[in-house]
Amino acid sequence: MKIKAIITSLIFGCIGFNANSQTAEEWFQQGTKAFESRDYEKVIACCEQAIALKPDYVDAYLNMGSAYQFGYEQYEKAIECFQKVIELEPDAADAYFYMGDAYCGWNNQYEKAIECYEKAIELKPDDTAAYYNMGLAYQDWLLQHGKAIECYEKAIALNPDLAYDYFRIGYAYERWGEQHEKAIECFQKAIKYNGDNAFTYYLMGNAYEDWNSQHEKAIECYEKAIELKPDYADAYNDMGLTYYDWNEQYEKAIECYKKAIEYKHDFADAYYNMGDAYEALGDRKQAVTSMKKAAELGSYFAKAWLKENGIK
Repeated sequence: MKIKAIITSLIFGCIGFNANSQTAEEWFQQGTKAFESRDYEKVIACCEQAIALKPDYVDAYLNMGSAYQFGYEQYEKAIECFQKVIELEPDAADAYFYMGDAYCGWNNQYEKAIECYEKAIELKPDDTAAYYNMGLAYQDWLLQHGKAIECYEKAIALNPDLAYDYFRIGYAYERWGEQHEKAIECFQKAIKYNGDNAFTYYLMGNAYEDWNSQHEKAIECYEKAIELKPDYADAYNDMGLTYYDWNEQYEKAIECYKKAIEYKHDFADAYYNMGDAYEALGDRKQAVTSMKKAAELGSYFAKAWLKENGIK
């Protein structure tokens, strides 16, 4: 989830000042400086001092709420601070934005979070972070991929260089209605702006495999993902599945499954897939060994296979 920058320009530190002689602004500056070192306890203490001297200090409430949220995940206290900001300054877009994040963290109150993001956007129409986080709420938690895509597209319209938004749109297209061609277009745009994301190549490989079984292009994507992340077990596993389906290259598939297991020892699916490939090769002994290991790791399909074949 995107986090906006907290005010960072500071001069003072909490140590070395007489508390009774400091102004509210000095306390606030010290608290803001503490954010740089992630000393959230000091942030809260300094903001409380600032508010004691200046009860309507909006920025102090905002920083204190952020400290409760990001430092301690005390979302209820954070929301109380953001609500105080809004009480003092009803058009404070950032307060609505942060409150949306807090509602996401506090008992998964995603509907309330979306209301906050919408209000933030109403007050600040060019808030790309609010569009993005609202998209996350729709996509990852409410599983409303269509609305998520609308949010990401609006964020991209505001800033076309947002590679991760293209990735998110692609991910939504791939998972929502299996719109593989559109997903690939988005992944390619994401790669244009950030070519070092192994997960993007991995998902694009999935999309190629699912879209008319474009095995060769899928393999290229998996290989690129592994180049960027050599221990990418899921990429090895899915590349094995592609080799299995592509002209029955069972030996190559097994090599991939072995690599997946090398990097992820408890990879039940890889053991199951390897057993399936051994079975296709006619190596019953190795198939049974692999299926037993998969079942031991909890694979429902391996257990069903063993039961169907009368193997205990």
